[in-house]
Amino acid sequence: MSSLIRPRLFVAAALLLVLGAASLHLGSAKADDRTPSTDRGAAASPPSNLVLGSKDSAQPQNMEQFLTAVTEHVDGYWTKVFKQSGLPEPRVGYQWIPAGQTAASACGDGNGTLGDTAAAYCPGDDTIYISQKFATDIYNGALDQALPGSSQGYGRTIGDFAVAYIVAHEYAHEVQDELGLFQRQGQIPTMAFELQADCYAGTWAKSAYQENRLEDGDVQEALDAALAVGDFDASNPGHHGTPEQRAEAWNSGFEAGDPSACSGYADPANLGGGAAPTQQEPGASPYGAAAVAARGRLLATPA
Repeated sequence: MSSLIRPRLFVAAALLLVLGAASLHLGSAKADDRTPSTDRGAAASPPSNLVLGSKDSAQPQNMEQFLTAVTEHVDGYWTKVFKQSGLPEPRVGYQWIPAGQTAASACGDGNGTLGDTAAAYCPGDDTIYISQKFATDIYNGALDQALPGSSQGYGRTIGDFAVAYIVAHEYAHEVQDELGLFQRQGQIPTMAFELQADCYAGTWAKSAYQENRLEDGDVQEALDAALAVGDFDASNPGHHGTPEQRAEAWNSGFEAGDPSACSGYADPANLGGGAAPTQQEPGASPYGAAAVAARGRLLATPA
């Protein structure tokens, strides 16, 4: 397992993208082939639309390299944001699970493992897990009819920036963990966590856009992916948000380009259903009182 950080010791359920009950099948595609495929060969080489690292450097040649490069770029963005807010840099582990294999995880199934459908941040071991099979199926469009939104005609999942959207979304859950929001689980609905993560993912995408790293169609790929993973079961406590809500959350982050614009999703005043959650005492924070104040600046709603 590679790491940009320290593991955490507490255990909590992984926050997963909603995949629905359909079975998922691996496809592969070459960089210039974006049509759905039933080939079950090696993982796809992602297209080079999204420029990663130096513009003159070699670009990722396979899905494992692509996932790593995107994660490192997202990590660089949030490191800068945290530094500007007076917070220690975020740290997270990551593991890209090869097709047909499993990985041990504190957020695993009954056997303690995650497999080919994994796309999750696990706060229990502070690690992002993404199956290379899952990412490949997102890239080549093979998952469209398995996802709750796209199976009903909302958006689609295809292309490199659809995969980048998922990476940025899962990293955003780690950001929420760093900011102490996971300590309020049970007080903040699952949907609020998910929509804020989509919004945070949009702010990273805006930074990549401002660095001239995106190509025509990349923004639409992310919006289509957000629509595709939206679900409709509002009565389910695990409801992640409708397709429209998820796309709107990502777009709000992209348009603002500022993480503070995403604070409303976890704001007790916007959640309804009773009193505001009890705020953590500054002394209980692993970062101390000064960091609590800095967190407030990062999460504050702009005037």
